[in-house]
Amino acid sequence: MAARATSYKHASLLAFITISFIQINEAFLPKNCASSESLSFKECCPVPFGLTGKCGGPRRGRCVELQPLVIDPVKGFGGDLDRFQWPTQFVQRACNCLGNFDGADCSSCKFGWTGPNCDVPKTRTRRNILTMPREEVNKFQSYLHQAKDTVSDYMIPTTLYNDMDNGRNPKFNEINVYDEFVWMHYFAARRNLVKRRKTKHKDVPSVVQADFAHAGPAFLTWHRAYLLLWERALQKISGDEDFTIPYWDWAGERDCTVCTDKYVGGSDKKDHTLTGSFSNWRVLCHDFQELTEEGQLCSNDPDASTLPFVERNPGGDANVERQKLPTRDAMYYALSVRKYDNVPIRYRYLKNTWSESHCSFRNILEGFSDSENGTGLFIDGFSQLHNMVHGYMNGTIGSVPTASNDPLFLLHHSNVDRIFEKWLRRHRVARDEFPSKSTPMGHNRYSYMVPFFPVYTNDEFFQRSEHFGYTYDDIDSQGLPLDPIERHREEKAVKRMKKCQMPTHSGILDDGIGIAGDGTSVKQLPTHLTPDTSTLHHTSDDSNTPAVVGGVLLVVVIAAVVVGAIVFRRPRRGYQKI
Repeated sequence: MAARATSYKHASLLAFITISFIQINEAFLPKNCASSESLSFKECCPVPFGLTGKCGGPRRGRCVELQPLVIDPVKGFGGDLDRFQWPTQFVQRACNCLGNFDGADCSSCKFGWTGPNCDVPKTRTRRNILTMPREEVNKFQSYLHQAKDTVSDYMIPTTLYNDMDNGRNPKFNEINVYDEFVWMHYFAARRNLVKRRKTKHKDVPSVVQADFAHAGPAFLTWHRAYLLLWERALQKISGDEDFTIPYWDWAGERDCTVCTDKYVGGSDKKDHTLTGSFSNWRVLCHDFQELTEEGQLCSNDPDASTLPFVERNPGGDANVERQKLPTRDAMYYALSVRKYDNVPIRYRYLKNTWSESHCSFRNILEGFSDSENGTGLFIDGFSQLHNMVHGYMNGTIGSVPTASNDPLFLLHHSNVDRIFEKWLRRHRVARDEFPSKSTPMGHNRYSYMVPFFPVYTNDEFFQRSEHFGYTYDDIDSQGLPLDPIERHREEKAVKRMKKCQMPTHSGILDDGIGIAGDGTSVKQLPTHLTPDTSTLHHTSDDSNTPAVVGGVLLVVVIAAVVVGAIVFRRPRRGYQKI
């Protein structure tokens, strides 16, 4: 294998001086808010460089009390509450920026605005990386390497807040910008640590599902905000205000056309580590499973040489279902589904996932519900669309906590956001269509998204991309393809898709409490009828009664076993391979 490339050092002295005085990123806490004094007072209202007064003064922002609009139930989730009612465990007073100002200290502009006073609108275009000029692709690669070489103005915790003596003993690390985005994806998706239990060999913590960015309504809004913050960080690091994250349109592709040294690196034939300029990239949080068992957080290791290299082996999994990419018809089917999300038929708050939602555009695009066969129903055992792409890559990107270590992650999720945008424009979706009850933690319409700081709600990002100053190079204002041939193909395909039909059976929760169609709890009698058994009819012919009853009993027993297996099986977590 060729010798690994050394890290790029592309930032000029002028760029370095510039970025030293602006906030590069917006996740977890700025350095000047990670002190014992700030944590003790639970206040983060910094004074921006070159300005006077907290939050930039009265014309830019005010220091106010944070008031989460959604109170997450904490019963059953143990003492690991750092992400619940985010960010009030760490901060309860923060900047409320005025006008188009944004950022933890109101020194930035809101997405889509620029200028010294943030009063100049600006629209950027995200492009298909396969059609971009070579020099633009080189810039994309260069900026990612600069992010690896630039220390963020934010810090990440090395332990839970409970271990910081109520803020009097802060435990935070510096981190480079690229790895911070890796870390925030891990932190949002990690399992929640609860009380420890004894085994024969050692004490290990019990863990419960607590993914604030996947398997629920916030999946698309969280990743939209994540990409916009990434884009802003890369613009500031590079000094290129026009930069946008490109996308890779994977629908209908036979293989990974961007998995080459020209784009995001190829794969070594022997060990599947990346080749090209990304060949020396390491995997942050690779040991998340062991850390979880020890009740610890992943943090950045100062000795990066101990970390494994990023791996990718497209289509190389032994499972046939993980050897292919989504079809274009699957993408067309997702676009045909009008409802954004649905409460799963069987849902308990401690289960804390909507991965079993039927007829949900979000769940279909995320990949838990069927799109390849055009049913829109939850499927168990394998994934489609977004999840299918992660699985197909068969490597670092195939596990939620480590996925964003691979630069391909950005191209993939930019395309997921593009499909989301096509859907928003096609159906003219209103913001109040985002779920506001019975959601998993962090997935409510008004939840603050973990771990972004300053705070943002899902509601804010459930809007068309034009509100954030960007668009895509191949779709019009209605979300339709600009290319006339693809436009005709898509319109024809979407029209022929069958409407998703919700299952007619009702789910039972452990305590006999079910979830009604509107998401409210309802008391109901136990029933295990599936769509098939619910349509059985008794015959009036007495001679056939024993056979019919026996057949009915057999079907009901089988149905009960199947339903029982579904209700009590371990919930799935995105595309994560454990």
